[in-house]
Amino acid sequence: MNRTASLQSLGRLALIEGASLIALVGVAMPLKYFAGLPEAVRFVGMAHGLLFLATTAVLILVMARGHLSPLKSLGVFVASLVPFAGLWSHRMLASQTHKQSR
Repeated sequence: MNRTASLQSLGRLALIEGASLIALVGVAMPLKYFAGLPEAVRFVGMAHGLLFLATTAVLILVMARGHLSPLKSLGVFVASLVPFAGLWSHRMLASQTHKQSR
């Protein structure tokens, strides 16, 4: 896979993973604690966990291939731990892709 495709794939995955974190923290956890629906966390949490693992694996591959610097890779990883920071990752990776295509 070329650099542009790798960064685009990682950017999309970071956006989806970030949305799943927002759903977990903003929807499923309040449903668990305020509405007594622990199933919401079970399902959304599992989906988010799988997306987090997939994002981390793709991030490691992209970094290992030299398509993203270790510092920016660390930024993407840290952003995956913070709600709404997936938007930053997506935008930064899109910027990297745009620079590459010039």
